[in-house]
Amino acid sequence: MSSPPFLHIDEFDGTNGFVKTKAFVNYTIDLNSHTPYQKVMLGNSDRGDVQRPCVVFNDDITLNEGCGYVFGGFDNLWPEGEEIQLKLAQGAWIRKIYDPNDE
Repeated sequence: MSSPPFLHIDEFDGTNGFVKTKAFVNYTIDLNSHTPYQKVMLGNSDRGDVQRPCVVFNDDITLNEGCGYVFGGFDNLWPEGEEIQLKLAQGAWIRKIYDPNDE
């Protein structure tokens, strides 16, 4: 089985399926909903301060502001809002690589 392609968040276009990426959680977006569980704005300052929304449908995943992660998720296009986002649903995973509280 081959590993998913690595894309930077500025390369997302909603058509790549399951991908691997790396980014920081800039801030949490308030949701008045139980699903998705969480919505955050991802950033990657070393690629020109690009930002990309990330929605979490997997209740085993919680993202913390200021932390950096490697993600396995879906390059998703939300048609209703015409928003390209990283979607963390069934089969998605994260690995924390940076936590400002550990310094």
